[in-house]
Amino acid sequence: MQALGGPPADLTQAAHDYRYPPPSGPGPGNDRGPRGKGMDYALKGLGLLGVALVSGLLWYLVRNNPAPSGASLTPPSTQPTGVYQFQAYHETTTETDCAAHSTDKVHTFFSTHPCQSLTRSLYTTTLVNSQKVITSVAVVQMSSPASARAMRTVSDGNGTGHVKDLVEDGVVIPGGPTGLQDAGYFSVVKGNRVVIVMTEFVDGNLDHGDTLKSADTSLRAVSKDAATQGIGMN
Repeated sequence: MQALGGPPADLTQAAHDYRYPPPSGPGPGNDRGPRGKGMDYALKGLGLLGVALVSGLLWYLVRNNPAPSGASLTPPSTQPTGVYQFQAYHETTTETDCAAHSTDKVHTFFSTHPCQSLTRSLYTTTLVNSQKVITSVAVVQMSSPASARAMRTVSDGNGTGHVKDLVEDGVVIPGGPTGLQDAGYFSVVKGNRVVIVMTEFVDGNLDHGDTLKSADTSLRAVSKDAATQGIGMN
């Protein structure tokens, strides 16, 4: 309370809040001076150094710590896709007239049920006894899965004819067979496609009735493996 008769209070002087220390520094702008700025820079530098150290520690832990137990790690697959390794012997050919490249009842079937395409190719591989064999893959594309199944039924029958392989249609195997229809037969339907595979010996001296008959199971296994791998279906 102002004393009676006393001089009036200085209204321009702001009351000081004693909860906070009074401003320091040489002027009204509270310039902290060189020492204050130096401290700021030092603190900022320490903060950046701390961030760098924490980041480096986290990176080290991620790179060097083993995966937690129970984590599923899938190693890259190194397993082969099939039993045999097939090498292309002749370039793939594609036809649209299956009747022109078939015989007997198979030819008759194509005359009334035209195919959409016929893709044929030749491959070589080696048996476990080191004998080299040649494998023919014919892929017949029909108009529907039902037509494909019907075509396979005719092709699989005894004495019903066949789709000609490339050897029968003129590709020469020096010293080898002139056709691959005597052994190692396998067929499968995949959608509207029929895959027909034949395998015989490259050596023509082995490609005769008795030898082919005794080796039919192993030759058929090669044909099945080729179909399973999808050889010639690209």
